[in-house]
Amino acid sequence: MNRSHDNLRRLIWLYFWLLLLEGALRKWLVPGLSNALLIVRDPIVVVIYALAIREGVFPASGMMLWTVILAALSFMASFAGIGDLAVTIYGLRADFLHLPLVFVMPRVLRGEDVRRMGLALLALLIPMTLLSVKQFQAGPKSWWNVGAGGEIGGQLYAAAGKVRASGTFSFVTGLSCYLALTTAFLLDDLLGRRTYPRWLSYTAVPAMALAIGVSGSRTAVISVAIVCSLVLYIALRRPAQMRGAVIFLLLGLIAGVGLTTLVPIFKEGVAVQHERFESGGGMEQGIVMRFAQDFIAAGGSLSRAPVLGLGLGVGTSVGARLLSGQAEFALGEGEWQRVIMESGGTLGAAYIALRCAMLLVVIAAALKAYRAGRILPLLLVGAGGLDLANGQFGQPTTLGFAVFTAGLALSAAQQEDQVTPLPRSQPVPQPAEVAIRGRSSYAERLHGKREEEAR
Repeated sequence: MNRSHDNLRRLIWLYFWLLLLEGALRKWLVPGLSNALLIVRDPIVVVIYALAIREGVFPASGMMLWTVILAALSFMASFAGIGDLAVTIYGLRADFLHLPLVFVMPRVLRGEDVRRMGLALLALLIPMTLLSVKQFQAGPKSWWNVGAGGEIGGQLYAAAGKVRASGTFSFVTGLSCYLALTTAFLLDDLLGRRTYPRWLSYTAVPAMALAIGVSGSRTAVISVAIVCSLVLYIALRRPAQMRGAVIFLLLGLIAGVGLTTLVPIFKEGVAVQHERFESGGGMEQGIVMRFAQDFIAAGGSLSRAPVLGLGLGVGTSVGARLLSGQAEFALGEGEWQRVIMESGGTLGAAYIALRCAMLLVVIAAALKAYRAGRILPLLLVGAGGLDLANGQFGQPTTLGFAVFTAGLALSAAQQEDQVTPLPRSQPVPQPAEVAIRGRSSYAERLHGKREEEAR
């Protein structure tokens, strides 16, 4: 690839590192710039698009046209509602700005970039876990648990006097997304890819278990469980990867028993997680029904939303702060409910359909790669697919992980597809065989030429 593609890759890497570390900047290093850092990845995305257009690698597809037209219509319709320009611009960037990145990434990233990003995620896991343990041990008023802008007591409460660990992220939602994404790369390695050092993969299993245990987050548990559940599907469909699945299961059991026996804080974390599940109504009421309620609320908002909606950004926490001074979800926490109330039934449904269509494109690419024997794209769909369709894009970290994970899934599938394997019935020729065949072919052609000249 040319130098401009190298620059594009560097910018995507910068997006990656800011996604992982911008929370640390907002909480501890430069809290006074917290508001500006909230959208620090936006100008990077704009530059990526400008370079991609100049170099002819920006995706020109019906889906991109759909995105641009819908963004323009939603922007204009916003002024039929509340019509605050700053809120509308924020809502426009939340809903639309980062979506094309999903399709730019596979056009410029190499397979080596995907591998190295997985390595970075795994290498970061142990320090991230240690930081999460420290946050779990510290009290709600501790410096370790400040919120964005250095706000004392700015993290969410879990149970038993503990807060939900946030790691290097502004809030626990970022840690949950990070753990799910890292699990996808870890499982790809353990199920037979053998991409990373063995010591790193094996130590990542107990580190992952400990991080989930002290997170105090049901979302973290469910997100990682979704990725892990794909192991059963993969192992049953591809017996060759059963050995890796068994190794992963054994490592998980050993890690669980060892942590419970030797690490008291893990046992305490599990107790907090159990209390959170029980106080929230258990798995059925706290998880399944809550998830279903988001869709029920979205359906109910169809009859209440104005035809053209209340305006982009009104339902985000940033929009609410700009309008009323209070950071809250003014239109409900469900993403689809927010979208319909902001954009109205028609434009809102078109936007929801756009995100679902993007997810279907990513799933199709992942399944194609899976049929060719590659499982990483499918695991990445498990890590970020739900957020791409229904994640809270008003929350910048959730938005960033949703589009970046989808872009990684397409990159992993597309880069691998450039290599066309030989059919199974055709053995791979060895170097000596190639040389012998070459000499034989040359001798036969020379002998035929001499016979023709003799005639």
